[in-house]
Amino acid sequence: MGNAFTALADDVYSTYYNPAGLAQLHRSEFTAYYAKLYSGLTDGSSIGRNFIAYGHPTATHGTFGFSYLSLSLADLYSESTFAVHYAKAVGEKWNFGGSLKLLKKSFGSDAYTQNAINSDTGASLGAPDPLFAKNGSSKSAESFDVGAQYRISKIYGLGFSILNINSPNMALSPSDTDKVAAVYAAGLARRTQFSSVDAEISARQFTSQEYRFNMGGERWLTSGFGIRAGLGFGQRQYEITSIGFSYRWDSLQFDYALIYPLTGVTGTFGTNQLTMTFRFGRKN
Repeated sequence: MGNAFTALADDVYSTYYNPAGLAQLHRSEFTAYYAKLYSGLTDGSSIGRNFIAYGHPTATHGTFGFSYLSLSLADLYSESTFAVHYAKAVGEKWNFGGSLKLLKKSFGSDAYTQNAINSDTGASLGAPDPLFAKNGSSKSAESFDVGAQYRISKIYGLGFSILNINSPNMALSPSDTDKVAAVYAAGLARRTQFSSVDAEISARQFTSQEYRFNMGGERWLTSGFGIRAGLGFGQRQYEITSIGFSYRWDSLQFDYALIYPLTGVTGTFGTNQLTMTFRFGRKN
């Protein structure tokens, strides 16, 4: 969907895009995926991402959920996010939700970290990197997401989310700054029985304020197959396109997605992602 899901979010992937969407679950859902990022990089880097999530709706007390996201670059670097989520419908028009997340990043050890260099002269220090030696090689922090959805009509809806609203500092050294960017997103979605479209704009803070526009659409066939596509563009050479295919059989669904960068990273086959989702239990 080209990363456009804020207004459309209505399944367990709401845990990632907009926690308010969990309020639309009618029965419990579990999902897991593996993604190979930027396949075919010339330096042989192998970047992998894993995600699992579970959402459990109740009859009167809203929807509860948890998720775990990890990213790793061989033995050199890793990130992980464990989160708990809650959402509830208010009246017939509004959904509200929030997430509490524990973020962690870790650096591995190699010849460079064990034999650091002077950044001014380039001379070897003959000792491990002083930053790691003093502050360790990992950092953890808490972060928060909030979200809302508003139903304009039977087929149109709005979505709003703020991810990492507190922008925690993930720098290893207390004197440095490496804040996680807060992401502000607003979207408009149109959904019918067999198709949906979502378009949204988002802002995030890196060295300067950055804006992105993302949109995507999907179509389900009576045979159980689904197709989708999307695109996104923005500042700092952010331009992507995506395509995806699904097959849904009873309570089980399989998805494949390809996200391809149009600018920035070159010489790659894009990001390839395989997903399995299982829906079970009674509808609430």
